[in-house]
Amino acid sequence: MIPLHGHWWNWWEPVYSLFHGFFPVIVGGGGALGGQTLWQKLRQRRAAGWPSADGEVQSVTVRHKNGYTVVVQYRYFARSEYHYGRYSRHFRRKPQAELFAEALRGRHIQVRYQEDKPAVSVVLDHDLRMTGALQIG
Repeated sequence: MIPLHGHWWNWWEPVYSLFHGFFPVIVGGGGALGGQTLWQKLRQRRAAGWPSADGEVQSVTVRHKNGYTVVVQYRYFARSEYHYGRYSRHFRRKPQAELFAEALRGRHIQVRYQEDKPAVSVVLDHDLRMTGALQIG
């Protein structure tokens, strides 16, 4: 229980000393994931109006580092050429990551590409939901 008298650091100092070493790691890791998620959302919003192509999932891997990241590599045909792209999604738990990975293996997905630079592509979360692959998370 926090004492009502005295100074606030009487109870804060033990808490601070316990978490002092872990705080930068916790904040830095959370900030990196939050920044990556924000960047991905901004890219998706911008790409929503781009033309789309049928993409073929080439490989799906699950990586373990600060949770689980599913990396999807795909191929699509745009402007008379094949192009390759990559989509990644972070999960906290392994079962959800593995379910998502399994749902995408061997599938065809919709890929948005930049009209004047068809090698620049984005896979929208909305399009994955429409195919049923993104029912998790």
